[in-house]
Amino acid sequence: MSGNFRHPPKLANWVVEHFLPASERPFLNGDFDEIYNDIFDEKGHGAAFRWYWAQIARSLPQIFFQYLSWSVIMFKNYLKTTLRNLQRHKGYSLLNIAGLAVGMACFVLILLYVRYEFSYEENNHQASHVYHIYVEHTKTDEIYRVRSTPVPLVEALHDEVPGIESYTRIDSFPKTLVSAENKKFYETGMVCVDPGVFDVFGFRLLLGDKKTALEKVNTAVVTEQIAEKYFGKENPVGKNLVLGSSLPIMVTGVIINHPPNTDIDPDILVSFKTAEELSGEDYTNNWLSQVLQSYILVPGEDSIENLEDKIEACFSKYRAKEGDDRILRVERLSRIHLFSVFGEGNFRTIQIFLGVGFLILLTACINFMNLATARSAGRAREVGMRKVVGARRKQLITQFLGESFISAVLSLVLALMLVAALIPAVKNITGQAIRFDQIGQPAIMLGLLGALILTGLLSGSYPALFLSAFQPAPVLRGMVKSGKKGAGFRKILVVSQFCISIILIISTFIFTRQIHFMRNKSLGFTRDQIVVVQNQGRTLRNVEPLKQALKENPNILSVTSSMMLPHRISMYNDVTWEGAPADENIAIQHNTVDYDFLETFQIPLIAGRNFSPDIPSDKRGATRDPKNAGNIILNEEAVKRFGWENPIGRKVIQVFGELRITYTVIGVVRDFHYSSLKNPIGPLKIFLNNRSPLGYISVRIKPQNVQETLAFMEKEWQQINTGYPFEHYFYDSVFERQYQSEKSLQTLFGYFSFLAVFIACLGLFGLASFAAERRTKEVGIRKVFGASSREVVFLLTKDFSKWVLLANIIAWPVAFYAMSRWLGGFAYHIDILRNWHVFFVSGVLALVIAWITVGYQAAKAAVNNPVNSLRNE
Repeated sequence: MSGNFRHPPKLANWVVEHFLPASERPFLNGDFDEIYNDIFDEKGHGAAFRWYWAQIARSLPQIFFQYLSWSVIMFKNYLKTTLRNLQRHKGYSLLNIAGLAVGMACFVLILLYVRYEFSYEENNHQASHVYHIYVEHTKTDEIYRVRSTPVPLVEALHDEVPGIESYTRIDSFPKTLVSAENKKFYETGMVCVDPGVFDVFGFRLLLGDKKTALEKVNTAVVTEQIAEKYFGKENPVGKNLVLGSSLPIMVTGVIINHPPNTDIDPDILVSFKTAEELSGEDYTNNWLSQVLQSYILVPGEDSIENLEDKIEACFSKYRAKEGDDRILRVERLSRIHLFSVFGEGNFRTIQIFLGVGFLILLTACINFMNLATARSAGRAREVGMRKVVGARRKQLITQFLGESFISAVLSLVLALMLVAALIPAVKNITGQAIRFDQIGQPAIMLGLLGALILTGLLSGSYPALFLSAFQPAPVLRGMVKSGKKGAGFRKILVVSQFCISIILIISTFIFTRQIHFMRNKSLGFTRDQIVVVQNQGRTLRNVEPLKQALKENPNILSVTSSMMLPHRISMYNDVTWEGAPADENIAIQHNTVDYDFLETFQIPLIAGRNFSPDIPSDKRGATRDPKNAGNIILNEEAVKRFGWENPIGRKVIQVFGELRITYTVIGVVRDFHYSSLKNPIGPLKIFLNNRSPLGYISVRIKPQNVQETLAFMEKEWQQINTGYPFEHYFYDSVFERQYQSEKSLQTLFGYFSFLAVFIACLGLFGLASFAAERRTKEVGIRKVFGASSREVVFLLTKDFSKWVLLANIIAWPVAFYAMSRWLGGFAYHIDILRNWHVFFVSGVLALVIAWITVGYQAAKAAVNNPVNSLRNE
């Protein structure tokens, strides 16, 4: 070979380097290089290049065949070794696989939960192009948002704003009596909608024509469920449903039942022209009212900011010129369930659960690493022998990672069996319609694959790197002691495991105490022994005869009617007040009640007087003079916000566009919680209105003879409101449902905490068993020299106790920070510092669990006959 050495093509050379058997690589590679250079000198670069690739192409099938054969041989070898090790150490293998399986089952269940939450509105393929319009305005640096919009808004937007393809309004009915063919039921899922509802929400018609089904007055489309409920197997199209006592609505179509993963699920869709016909022009053309929700379909790719600008430009033509500071905003339908601007999304909960799932999976992986490193000496000779016969460290790392992945696969199979068994319990806790077959969805499969890879790498990485680093000479001379090299790392892992477990235990205790606090905190009104009867559709036009009849029963203490119940007052308007700075106003909640509201709910009056039947001016709208429209009662917070010291007789002015309506303050009630404890108490005003029918009738009764009292109430109801069923509930039951999501969170955290502790105990049990086995001779000698069984148990549990105590020191500040952040989501919550004993109890509980786990193995070692242990040594 003459001239300078020339390197062959890089890619071709890479194939030779990576796929030729190691034994043949130096010879063939050298021959190829030499011949390549000879041809290069004689015939040039092109000929040498073609020759080299021709040799590769000719040899490629054989190269790949040998490579695959060798890979299969190695895989069979790794698999055989893994199965032998699993069989040889059945106890440790069971602990490893069981721990991994439980951790992976928790992770899979959380994946199913998260995937279900993200699946909301997936049935609507245009959900990302559907926008909910809401109103936002700012009062004294506070932002107020309202879901409802003016009635004529979306119709004007559709006509004037380019790009809006369709729209619908949703005006919800109150709970209404619906009847057909001698069947009567109260329905809550009835709405008035525009014909565009089918395009906007993707509702699919089984019967009827979507272009004409909701075009006419007094027509409606119903779900399959409603059709079967009222008409059985008959075709409902063309038949009538009667709303209330006398409004006939003809069924013009049937849509398929809504999937469980949607927040838009009306059962009876009445044409919007019906609402217009019933309410008149004041309803249809009122740009100041905010009584319904508006949705638009915008198939284009406009940004939200650009779309809001277009909507604002249109709205500015119609809003009141003075005093109307409303701004229109939009949010995508596809994001509302998780990321609602009204703060009701579940994304925060999802983040918590994903974090918990990862921590539990990490705890399971720690078990594997712990036990693998602890058993290192048992495999030291195997590693030494493999290195003596030529195994490289890379091959040993591959072997140990392969064993880890095989264990992970076995654990995943067991985990899926656990998931199938646990899904009903999770459905019961969360209320979600998750199913086992949802595991086949791409997102879940990707998550499973990621969990499998993560588990295999995490659980096998340290053992692989640790064991493969053994040198053959000291190993074969017996100089590697049992597990000492990884002892420090094992301590770190045990501390990490118990840190996670203690954090979860503390979180569960804090969740429990906060929910107990919310359930039992005084709300400022009574909720016990109150029976609530909804005046469905306000069919009972005059409540007074029923009130008088009920008061004749000595078991009935008080009766009142109100627009809203005291725990959920959600309506508000803008007000200014006597002595307010110029042009300053605030948003204030309000409720409309009758004379007995404060007495029935036992809301204390701390200044002034209650409404009185003897004073006509107490009634809202008692006169037509907007400068003297009646009297009101305020709460303490409203008086505080107005800056008044003596509020009685002062004026509150309601701002309604350019209109100003003045009310006189006659009383002040003590602050009560009229919304969730997540929100601070805000200003409130109470109107009197005993003329118009109100939505709720509340009856405070004695705790004795409850069934007789209810029977009496039903009898009087039927006599006065004939034809309408008597439906009631006890008011205190509402509060059981109010914090259901927090209760579910607490329950799930309790289960996850138990499983995290269970997994940690599996690992601790294995380590304790190993430690007792390794120190058999030491225990025997100590017992020969007079050590008692109690001293031996203390000796074996001492180190583990130190690790758990260290875990407490690390876990407490982490849990304190995390729980403080969570409690920050509530305006009213427990004082975490005053609940310091929760941290102490959690730490003691973790320590006791560790003692029980380790103590069992220690006790077994302590009661062994020292003669047997020394003979075995």
